[in-house]
Amino acid sequence: MFDNVKAGKQIALLRKSKDLTQEDVARELNISPQAVSKWENGHTMPELSVLVELTELLGCTIDQILFPAPVPAPGANFEQTLLPYALIADFSGRRWPRSMSKPAILSAIKLFMGLEERRDTMNRQINDDTEYILQAAFSGVSFGYSWGPDDDWESCLGAYGLTCQVHASAGFAQESFIRMAADNIKSGYPVVVIPREYTDTILATGFSDQGRILRGIPFLDGDDDKNSVMSFGQLKSFPEWYAKESELVLVRPGSKKIAVPDKCREALVRGYRLLSNERHLTDQPLVGCGLVIYDNWCEELRRETRQELVEIRCMFPHIFIHYEGKLRIREFLELCTHLVQDIDKSAFTAAISKYEEILSICEKCVQEMLPMTPADAAEARAQRQAYIGILQRCRELEEEALEAIRPTVGAMGR
Repeated sequence: MFDNVKAGKQIALLRKSKDLTQEDVARELNISPQAVSKWENGHTMPELSVLVELTELLGCTIDQILFPAPVPAPGANFEQTLLPYALIADFSGRRWPRSMSKPAILSAIKLFMGLEERRDTMNRQINDDTEYILQAAFSGVSFGYSWGPDDDWESCLGAYGLTCQVHASAGFAQESFIRMAADNIKSGYPVVVIPREYTDTILATGFSDQGRILRGIPFLDGDDDKNSVMSFGQLKSFPEWYAKESELVLVRPGSKKIAVPDKCREALVRGYRLLSNERHLTDQPLVGCGLVIYDNWCEELRRETRQELVEIRCMFPHIFIHYEGKLRIREFLELCTHLVQDIDKSAFTAAISKYEEILSICEKCVQEMLPMTPADAAEARAQRQAYIGILQRCRELEEEALEAIRPTVGAMGR
């Protein structure tokens, strides 16, 4: 049963937990401090529109104010775990290749928040590769080679009607950093912890010990198995997650949802530009994006031959990275033919066929050539020459694919 006095006490408790005064709340909501005092004393309650703004300010839900649960004693060691907003079907996508953690995390957030409209006969959200393919394109990580410019989290979450705040641990006291994560989860939304070093990125949907231990799912660039897990019923514990330098992504409800077809158009325009790039942008030959990578890769093979190396060093793992990048581009173009109305489908079909040929060449290379270990420098030279021929053919095919979609993408960019 609703109780004005209990609700008022809850507002006061939540306000103090945010280190806000009654005057702070009044200023943020454009009301008088006396109105806030009346709420907290149980004399009145905020109007609905103001109540919504108040929940956003205090980082809570309306139910947490109107129907507060018993408050644990200060210092209590309790666990809070959010449940997915809707049922999720078992994963039915491909576990390999699935090496990129960011699109996997974004896919998991969509499922957790119950925002996937496709459902199976048991009313469970479909859990396959579709969202991973889209977010790989939206975030930019599958365009070019494997290190295309990465779009920000807020833009990618916009496709779900969500937004976020991103905070670096270096800018906060440790306790404040911990409290931000715990408060966001208490408000009903997950958090993402992105470590600066190469270790697991955490999608956390629960915590214990006032947030010092996060409960969630690990993801890791290059780990296909981890990036395929979407089981929120088997959370792992991450103690002292705050001890390492990291970024904290606080997922929040957004003010508007960006239409998926519009996001696809943005990704096509940007992706075309990245894929067409012929200028090297970094000091590492195989780090970058676009057609220039083919040229750099061939030159690396020639350099190894000049050094009379028997070991062919520049093919692994880059051939697998190359394969996944082209696979995701082909799959994204296929999705665009269904999701975006104003495209030349015949042109896109032609481009897709070019990427299919690139993929078949890569598969043959991985299955038949890569396992071959040269016996000496002469064999290595011959094998490298064959690789160079393969890369040059792939470059030609990609140029033809880009030329096919150029008029459509050019019109979108105007």
